[in-house]
Amino acid sequence: LAILPYRVIWIVAIPVGATLNLGFIWLLADTLNAMMAIPNLIGLIILGPMVFRATKTYWEKRAANPQSAD
Repeated sequence: LAILPYRVIWIVAIPVGATLNLGFIWLLADTLNAMMAIPNLIGLIILGPMVFRATKTYWEKRAANPQSAD
């Protein structure tokens, strides 16, 4: 169902990308990559403390029982 809009956007993007200024294309690519990074950075900030706690608990349990494969 979503393949047709994807194909249309792709077909339109090819000639547009081939005719625009290369500097603008790189600027657009950098901007879109930054926009993808923003939600990931927010997630890292929110979930970071939980990951640190879980990692600390894991290593404490592992140190208490070195024979365990868990």
